[in-house]
Amino acid sequence: MAAMRILAAPDKFKHCCDARQAAAAIARGVRDGARQAEVLELPLSDGGEGTLDALAKAFPLRVKCRVQDALGREVDAELALDASRKAALVESAQACGLWRLQEHERNPLHTSTFGVGQLVARALDEGVSRVVIGLGGSATSDGGAGMAQALGVRFMGGKGELPRLTGDGLTRISAIDASGLDKRLRNVEVTALCDVNMGLIGPSGATRKYVIQKGGTTGAVDKLELGLALLAEMIKRVNPKADPQDEGSGAAGGLGFGIATLLGGKLQAGSRAVLELLGFEKLLESTSLVITGEGSYDEQTPDGKIVCEVARFCGRAGVPCVVLAGSVLPELEIAGVTAAFEISRFGARKQDALDSGTINLQRFARHVTRLFAARPRGRA
Repeated sequence: MAAMRILAAPDKFKHCCDARQAAAAIARGVRDGARQAEVLELPLSDGGEGTLDALAKAFPLRVKCRVQDALGREVDAELALDASRKAALVESAQACGLWRLQEHERNPLHTSTFGVGQLVARALDEGVSRVVIGLGGSATSDGGAGMAQALGVRFMGGKGELPRLTGDGLTRISAIDASGLDKRLRNVEVTALCDVNMGLIGPSGATRKYVIQKGGTTGAVDKLELGLALLAEMIKRVNPKADPQDEGSGAAGGLGFGIATLLGGKLQAGSRAVLELLGFEKLLESTSLVITGEGSYDEQTPDGKIVCEVARFCGRAGVPCVVLAGSVLPELEIAGVTAAFEISRFGARKQDALDSGTINLQRFARHVTRLFAARPRGRA
């Protein structure tokens, strides 16, 4: 009988562990459950934080730089290049990630994607012909205006050019001058990996769904909706094809919209693109079981999250897929998911659950592996 080959392929568990730590914990559990099993660790990302690590094989070269974080402070960041140095990978969360801000600092009215534009400019300095930008985990909702400013786009108000824009300043825009956009972009293919597939504004848009998670209030949601709607109208004057309802436009607080409409970039589903770059479909050909996971397996999971895409790939390949999560919405049904388990102890305090996250991942992975190993032969 051939040895089991199990793929440990989780996303990050927010506030608990990154994807690499989660994959390692699952792998330990697999080895505890079946010492003869072969286990492959494959930390994943849907375009947000962890994208550089997830795609390290495709983009192995790192470039260090200094950029602004979401509040305008200078921070150390990285981007990655492929082996040919012809393509660059930018992780927007390296600059404007929510993870960089303390809880009391989080307010999307006061944050900017300016640092993302600096990362793109640094990639252009390397002479690349393609820039891939991972979107997700941002502290921002400025529609990509800050990024565009860093790349030479001018936003005008009643008294002239507006300084560094944040979400709060979008309602002051009266015109856009894109003539100063970095000319190197004309010969560069820009692609954005979107962590969500929804539009920017409106009742089902990303603004209303995610601003609270970024530290905003209900009042901030309304103000940002107005500001982003105005931004969209101003952009339509320089790019008539701009549509804030396009899928992926709402990613990273509208950064997807800014990349598509001001940089001429293409928006792709980040989860699918990451799995394709990793050759996930090929890996499944020799895989017995996939154990994936994320912090919360809930109504947001089908909105472009990596766990959902992993399940789809597994479903098409006929490979069992088990989800481990800190919390599980019991009624959630996703095609390709064999089973989903909540790893937190019933009744445990939230902080206790976070502190014991990797231990619980290892424990549940061990149980899943033992159950899978004990199944009748010929059955998944």
